[in-house]
Amino acid sequence: MKKRINPAVKAHLTRGAFYLLLLLAVCATPFALGQRTTGERSATANIPQLPATSSDSSAGALAMPQFPMAGVWNQYNNPATQPPVSIGSQEFEPAFASLTDQAADDFVFTYPFNNVITGVRVMGEYSEGGGPASSFNVYIYGNGPDNVPGGLIAARFNLLYTGTPPDFTINLISLVTLGPGTYWISVQARQDFNPAGQWFWHNRTIQSNAGAAWQNPGDGYGTGCTSWNRKNACIPDQVSPDQVFQVLGFIEGPPPTATPTATATPTPRVIPTPRPRPSPAPRP
Repeated sequence: MKKRINPAVKAHLTRGAFYLLLLLAVCATPFALGQRTTGERSATANIPQLPATSSDSSAGALAMPQFPMAGVWNQYNNPATQPPVSIGSQEFEPAFASLTDQAADDFVFTYPFNNVITGVRVMGEYSEGGGPASSFNVYIYGNGPDNVPGGLIAARFNLLYTGTPPDFTINLISLVTLGPGTYWISVQARQDFNPAGQWFWHNRTIQSNAGAAWQNPGDGYGTGCTSWNRKNACIPDQVSPDQVFQVLGFIEGPPPTATPTATATPTPRVIPTPRPRPSPAPRP
């Protein structure tokens, strides 16, 4: 004989089962969302972050190198210590070609002789966990309209370097000789984002001549600066006007003028006239 379940007990069991299913659904939802978020993070983890600037306040706490005073142009001083302390200047791999960018700063030669550039020294840093750069590119431009980089004068690619953050020295393979005038120099890390991250050129709080310039030809950062423009016009939070760098080299002056040497005049030698000697008296 089939045993009948009391309707009140049946209703209680039904409610209990419903609450149990609801509790399981509530517990499973955050787990599912967490899995989704993790998947989204892993999908975007290999994309450079925007904007193309380092805002790491710890960079200002790095041990600063002794500021050198040699070279033909020196503004290796007054590094920024408040974020953003630097700006991107990097040639990425083809997968991120639209993010390739350049920073540049100007310098002035006033000597009326040849200025020979042998290299450049820059202050810079990597993104967290990034580096090292495989090499550096160095570009030298004339001064263009609106005091931004103009025509390209020289470009040296894949240059070896010495040093580690925050101090890098890059020597030119072939020297560049410039006369007096205003010029721009751009230092660009040759560095793949996967796996080496990003490189940033350290900002300078004092402005010399025109403020630093920046460009991102592929507009991968969405700033609209596909050609040279003032860096704070491209990225408004870039309040430090210049970059920290030093142009290495020497001044090649004119050859010294030869001074004629006077010909020595011989002094005549006076030979005295011999006097006759008296004959000795005869002996007795």
